[in-house]
Amino acid sequence: MEDFTYILQKISAGNDLTPEEADYALRQIITGSVPPARIASFLFGMGCKGETASELTAFVHVMRKAAVPVVVDTESAIDLCGTGGDHSGTFNISTAAMFVAAGADVPVLKHGNAGVSSRSGSFDVLRCLGVTPDLKKDQVETCFRETGMAFMFAPLFHPAMAHVMPVRKELGMRTFFNIMGPMLNPAGVRRQMIGAFSLETAQNIIHILANLDTEFAYAVHAEDGLDEFSTTAPTHVFQLRDGAVMNNRVFDARVFGLSAATNGDLRGGSPEDNADIIRAVLDDKASVPQREIVLLNAAFAIHTSGIHDDIKDAFYAAEESLESGSAREALENLAECTSDLQ
Repeated sequence: MEDFTYILQKISAGNDLTPEEADYALRQIITGSVPPARIASFLFGMGCKGETASELTAFVHVMRKAAVPVVVDTESAIDLCGTGGDHSGTFNISTAAMFVAAGADVPVLKHGNAGVSSRSGSFDVLRCLGVTPDLKKDQVETCFRETGMAFMFAPLFHPAMAHVMPVRKELGMRTFFNIMGPMLNPAGVRRQMIGAFSLETAQNIIHILANLDTEFAYAVHAEDGLDEFSTTAPTHVFQLRDGAVMNNRVFDARVFGLSAATNGDLRGGSPEDNADIIRAVLDDKASVPQREIVLLNAAFAIHTSGIHDDIKDAFYAAEESLESGSAREALENLAECTSDLQ
């Protein structure tokens, strides 16, 4: 294998890396063999060139191998998260939907982070909801066995990122790590719902997941810019099922009889503000737009699990979870369990 200088020269000329070269380059970076200036050159060069699905697949393989593994039964378990970077300012929709899905008996292994491109990441809002979000490997495994839910705080499970994070912060720009993040679940879940900051990224993600050991996945991007299923505009949906990719179907929330919302209806704020909204949703006291977008995303999360094969049945299960109080109970159980494990 050529040295790292060769890699930089190749991408600076606009040429794509082979899977072997991509693997080599990222392994050199995460093991601390590449100085910060060259890491920055690599990240910037890859962004300018444009990353291929083949390169990103190799990067994901490297990062998954380097992760601290969470060893649990992942049958029917899901992760639902977004790439971030949509700059929408909404409340934490996927975090709220996680509790609705769990209340419908779906095992949830959510992987997330603190806010980077937003004021409130999943880590931040969970802490305000009374959940201890920074459990270590053995605690996460116990929590999932006891509650059917767990949250994995990305920095604790990806120590290899230690050499990259300072450079990413210094660059202050989106890199391929934003695309990879949702695909690096430490428990190795094989069923995922991923929101993307652009249509091209959603398409890339579904093809990367097709190259991996994925059973079922949605990758979505809404025309209003949301990295969620949206109620303010149609949502572009890419689906992976049994190894086959279904490209870019357009979904309209009115199929479920949901009312059209505006971006302002879904606006969030600080982690404390967003926690208040999520509590209101789980208590079935939120505004109609807040309730409906959570139900919509929870329905597709439930469908991702395979427990309900029909999306309309999954939507009814989401409604039942919310109206019966099961979703609120899921939050209470997670908060109590994580507190006991401290």
